[in-house]
Amino acid sequence: MMVDRALIVGGGIAGMQAALDIANAGFKVTLVERSPSIGGHMLQFYKVFPTLDCPQCIGTPKMVEVASHPNIELLTYSELTKVSGEIGNFKVVIKKKPRYVDEERCTGCGVCQEKCPWKADSEWNLGLSQRKAIYTPFPQAVPNVPVIDREHCAYFLKDTCRACERFCEAKAIDFSQEEKYLEREVGAIVVATGFDPFNAHLKPEYGYKIYHNVITSLELERLCEAGGPTGGRLVVNGKEPQNVVFIQCVGSRDKAVGHEYCSRVCCMY
Repeated sequence: MMVDRALIVGGGIAGMQAALDIANAGFKVTLVERSPSIGGHMLQFYKVFPTLDCPQCIGTPKMVEVASHPNIELLTYSELTKVSGEIGNFKVVIKKKPRYVDEERCTGCGVCQEKCPWKADSEWNLGLSQRKAIYTPFPQAVPNVPVIDREHCAYFLKDTCRACERFCEAKAIDFSQEEKYLEREVGAIVVATGFDPFNAHLKPEYGYKIYHNVITSLELERLCEAGGPTGGRLVVNGKEPQNVVFIQCVGSRDKAVGHEYCSRVCCMY
């Protein structure tokens, strides 16, 4: 018997659209995203081809629709760990990582982030700015529930602080949370895991992180984006550049870094 539920792995633009298409057709969907929020890389961009719309204008309504759709079970900060079975009748195991914040109690007020004294590099801004040890990746995050970064939280490192807990009026901070493993039966699996940017450190001849004025294309997107670390101003090493040179195909068709294929997007990009 075929199970009438689909599993979507990845909550970027492709995963969200797939989830909505399947859910609107009347089937149940479980959407798994490893980050604290759905949205994916597209929301980090400045504008998108061919209309030059802002990605948030396209992606944010889809994020809200996914989170509120009655046929979609949204599991963020979670990872698929095991698949067994066959087409039409899979059994999957999903690891739900602890946020250390109660999603039911949290009101998204942001006070915990304001009061947290500890900082770390922002993954959303690619290390070009900092965020708190308790954080949401970006203001429009869905769900709008922060997560505590164990690697930079003083409570987990030194058993001190707990400022977020003291100032949370909703009593949503829960340091006792542990990993949960959820089992689901699904009839189909859609893998929409997106991409990871090429590690520019593997091509030292171009001077990435050696010279301050060498940046990646995704870092350029964050600098141009109004919600980015410079408020939309293209500033590199404290200056606005007068000339810009793009080096194409870095990391593509290159046996030395293990990518013998063409990315198929960077020329158009």
